[in-house]
Amino acid sequence: MDEIIKGTRVYLRRLTEEDSCYVVNWRNDPEIRKWMFNQQELTIENHLKWFRSVDFEKRLDYVICDLKNDVPIGTVNFVDIAQKSAEAGKMLGNKDYWGGGYAKEAFLLWLRFGFVRLELKRVIVQTMAANITNIKLNERIGFKAIEEKSFKSINKCYRVLIMELTSTDFFSNYES
Repeated sequence: MDEIIKGTRVYLRRLTEEDSCYVVNWRNDPEIRKWMFNQQELTIENHLKWFRSVDFEKRLDYVICDLKNDVPIGTVNFVDIAQKSAEAGKMLGNKDYWGGGYAKEAFLLWLRFGFVRLELKRVIVQTMAANITNIKLNERIGFKAIEEKSFKSINKCYRVLIMELTSTDFFSNYES
């Protein structure tokens, strides 16, 4: 699935190897990395190794781009796609776009794509319980908390909130 998904201010397109420099820079930014489950510094080599080994039958990764100027500003993904369910992720890496509603627009486009084109019935997100900004965005979109668990990453333990959105709830809030 290599289609372009257009919104009002952003569009989503398939992640390519050429996007590696953006992803690595965003993921290595301390303000972003602190919310990642894998908090180790990322290198271009490691990212390319990962990219070339990914099973794109079980995950989809797209880049969020500004519709006006084609500048990549972040990513969205679905992982563990199986049995009409998936886990979604989002990262707005370009800080010039923080707080302007771009993450919400991109994530709504992505979720609609998942529920309509992939025919998903359920999407979950996992976020660190301390990431209040992300949790509030997820709640505004319609996600509901279903579980909290612990996650251990290199000598640190984090509380993780798991949230869920069903296609029924999505379409009751956002007409198809």
